[in-house]
Amino acid sequence: MLSTRHLSRAALTLAATVCLTGLPAAAGTAGGTAGGTAGAAAEPPAWKRCATTAKDWPVADDPGTECAMLTVPMDHANPQGRTIKIAVSRLKAADPGRRRGVLVISPGGPGISNITAPASYAANGLGTLAADHDLIGFDPRGVGYSDKINCEEGSAGEPPPGASAKARAKAAFDQMAASNKRCTAMDPAFARQLTTTNIARDVDAIRVALGAPKISFYGVSYGTAVGLTYRSLFDDRVERMWVDSVMPPVLDLAAMDGVTDAVGEKSFEGFLTWLAGRDGEYHFGTTPAAVRTTIFALRDRLDRKPLVAGKKTSLDGDWVRAQLGADAGGWASSARDLATVREGGIPQSARPGPDAAQVFGFDDAPMGMNTTQYNAIFCNEGTGGRDFDRVWADAQDRRRRFPGTGGKIEFSSWCAGWPWPATPWQPVKGNSPLQLSGHVGESVTPYAWAVDAAKAVGGTLLTIQDGAHGSLARLPCAAKAIDFFRTGRTSGGTCPGLQ
Repeated sequence: MLSTRHLSRAALTLAATVCLTGLPAAAGTAGGTAGGTAGAAAEPPAWKRCATTAKDWPVADDPGTECAMLTVPMDHANPQGRTIKIAVSRLKAADPGRRRGVLVISPGGPGISNITAPASYAANGLGTLAADHDLIGFDPRGVGYSDKINCEEGSAGEPPPGASAKARAKAAFDQMAASNKRCTAMDPAFARQLTTTNIARDVDAIRVALGAPKISFYGVSYGTAVGLTYRSLFDDRVERMWVDSVMPPVLDLAAMDGVTDAVGEKSFEGFLTWLAGRDGEYHFGTTPAAVRTTIFALRDRLDRKPLVAGKKTSLDGDWVRAQLGADAGGWASSARDLATVREGGIPQSARPGPDAAQVFGFDDAPMGMNTTQYNAIFCNEGTGGRDFDRVWADAQDRRRRFPGTGGKIEFSSWCAGWPWPATPWQPVKGNSPLQLSGHVGESVTPYAWAVDAAKAVGGTLLTIQDGAHGSLARLPCAAKAIDFFRTGRTSGGTCPGLQ
């Protein structure tokens, strides 16, 4: 179970009373150690080139992105209390005479840095917008150069030889509970305020600091939750908003696992036929039925005796289930990895990399995923995942309903031992221009979530005919997004996707 608990993290992450200051003080050991006065008067942004300000700035050919630090209340309900710092970036409109306003970009997460988004999007299919918009990026509280908690998850103790799949899952669950207890105890006040609602309020603090009456917003994956929460709170401050590969309007972790399993099962049936036509290369069988038998035998063998790939990773039956749920674009990679494991090898994609330190402040380089922030986002606002017996029972029910891909414990695994009850976000309908886009075959943020979000918050839904997560900026129909941000015209219907 320990290996596949990290799949949803990896997949989901492919893809704001304020003052702006210059460089932060030296980094501490936990987010929010920097001081500040929440009620201080706003100051003009002290922008400096990111390439010379932010240590190990990762953009090799940066077009001129500027960085600054934003001081915000740790708890927006207590603006006179403790403050934290948020790292913000800006790429000014290339043609000031045509400048239309501010476009905030939130390309994904949780747990990962978003501050390089302006430079990245200036170079992709939406890059035309860099001519007439200031592109704004930021590291959400808890990640990257922003204040955060530095805490690595521990490794699960080895279950006894021959331990059942349930016993291994329970060991992984207990390990997550211990990690959550240890990491949140480092700075519980800060950890409790790691929420999408607070991140949305941080975005509004960025708007105030920029002196912008309204902002436009482009969000992908988890960034869609930030955007839709912002719109629910500050509808009259939204110029235009587009969200691609949309998160669900309600964070029910067990239900999220169920939807991703259902999408994966549909892809699995196509994968069987695809593999049967390539028996000469992968040797799983010449018919879909034969392939199914061979793969299920491999899955059952790994359920009985996982293949150890490192101190934090083992390849078990759930690893196989994850390969079977890949979209068509990932079938070749899944087939190679399955064939490698069948022969007793460790695929390159499963080999553990070096542990990365988690740091914050422009004087340190942000590295890797901040798992504390990832868990906090789902657990402070998501329901479920606290009780192992319930988690295990839900997984077995999905395994019966979806025999190929069902039963993986992904989203519902992160909240073991979480010390606080959930306070769910509450998206509501608004009047500002909203465009959503969903991808019919993707399993990371399934299309059904985009449909549910549109019902909850309104807007127009564009259906993209592919299974690729957040692919809009790489498609010809990115032109629709460019037109939307310039004219407000929304697009229904369908759009060709990646082939």
